[in-house]
Amino acid sequence: MDERQKQVLETLIDTDELYHSAPCGYFSLSPRGEILKINKTLLNWLGYTELNLLDSRFSTLLPKGGQMHFEMFFFPMLKVDGIVKELSYDILRKDKTPLSVLLNANTILDQNGNIRAINVVVTDVTERRNYEKELLKAKNLAENEQKRLEFMADLAPEMIWTASSTGRISYVNARFCRYFDCEEKETRTLFVLSKVHKEDLKHLLRSWYKSQSTGMELNETIRLINRDGNYEWHRVKAALFVEKNGDQTNWFGSCTNVEEHVRQLKKKDDFINIASHELKTPITSLKAVLQLMQRMKAETSERMSGLIDKANHSVSRVTEMVDDLLNASQMNEGQLKLNKKIFNVFDMIGACVHHLRLENNYQISTIGDENICVTADEGRIEQVVNNFITNAIKYAPQSQLITINVVAIPGFVRVEVIDKGDGIQPDKIPYLFDRYYQVNSAGSKYSGLGLGLFICAEIIRQHGGQIGAESKINEGSLFWFTLPL
Repeated sequence: MDERQKQVLETLIDTDELYHSAPCGYFSLSPRGEILKINKTLLNWLGYTELNLLDSRFSTLLPKGGQMHFEMFFFPMLKVDGIVKELSYDILRKDKTPLSVLLNANTILDQNGNIRAINVVVTDVTERRNYEKELLKAKNLAENEQKRLEFMADLAPEMIWTASSTGRISYVNARFCRYFDCEEKETRTLFVLSKVHKEDLKHLLRSWYKSQSTGMELNETIRLINRDGNYEWHRVKAALFVEKNGDQTNWFGSCTNVEEHVRQLKKKDDFINIASHELKTPITSLKAVLQLMQRMKAETSERMSGLIDKANHSVSRVTEMVDDLLNASQMNEGQLKLNKKIFNVFDMIGACVHHLRLENNYQISTIGDENICVTADEGRIEQVVNNFITNAIKYAPQSQLITINVVAIPGFVRVEVIDKGDGIQPDKIPYLFDRYYQVNSAGSKYSGLGLGLFICAEIIRQHGGQIGAESKINEGSLFWFTLPL
């Protein structure tokens, strides 16, 4: 830089103005701590004039604790190191309110190495201090809230846990530790999986991976081994918490002991199984006798013939109900056996319709692809079709036409049973295939146990197909199922 450029630069930059209007505070101290010079920025922060502070000791602007620290630490550090970095103080303004600052200082020495003056830079950290206070307050609030939630979780009768979005367990409640006789730090994923019955583990992992990939709720019933080495049934539920921005954070889950509930269901199913077998024997004998009487009814009076017909109808209804009870029990135990073979779906439906004992005012029309063949249990599939048709009659008695449609879709055959009745209320459709569920129908001519559609759903499920229903009020209903080709 030549001399001319230096002169221009000096006219553009007023060093004294830079000192006084800097965005931070500056002041200089004598070796004894008196203020020798102070910039306007710091004076404005404190509300003083230069005359108020020159030649006064800087420590008088500090609270008592700050004065002691300034004398015992600030000055000794300067004398030893010649520099001080970011010491925190509160400087009292003229109105006695504190100004939170950081002080950085260095010394100016004479030729003999003695301190001539101390230059200090002051940084206002009021906003940062307020932020830190709010952050600490929020942290304490969050910690207290977490403690309250953990306290509540420890009182809950269920085992409660949380896991990261990848499945790593991060928290378990006291009930969890008591059940497995473990410490919280021992609840690694492998430890937890080792407590699952080996027959349930594969299904649980498959459901867990599906929930992780889709974000859907996990809901499974599995067996867990307790501290005494006994397996008990538990309902495991977990849901993924998703932030507003879509980020997946933690899984929140619970394990509810349903052992007693499962035992009661087992007792009920055992009773149904025993009752079904006990009832079926005398009913079979009664049916044989009635069939014999049926052959002989030509020799009897007209009144006797009517009684025989009614008895046969009643026996058939009781037999259907007993079969439903037996089928439901077998399905719950996983004992339903399928005798699969290749058969033509259209022909099977034709035979089923032919053997149905329908009233004369009902017409059944079968349409669709006549050449589709599947490998399935023909008797069980006929049972599903029969149930659909019976339901159409039961809940749509005014529908004169029932249509059965057989159609091929990619990889499957779809069978539809369609009526033109009053339809089913939309809120009832999701429950149609539940065990014991029945739709109330004022015009129904049939009674039942609410097992028919449940059994149909299980039959189709075990064949690898799907089942469902659609309905519109005052237009009719469509019940359908699919079978793999």
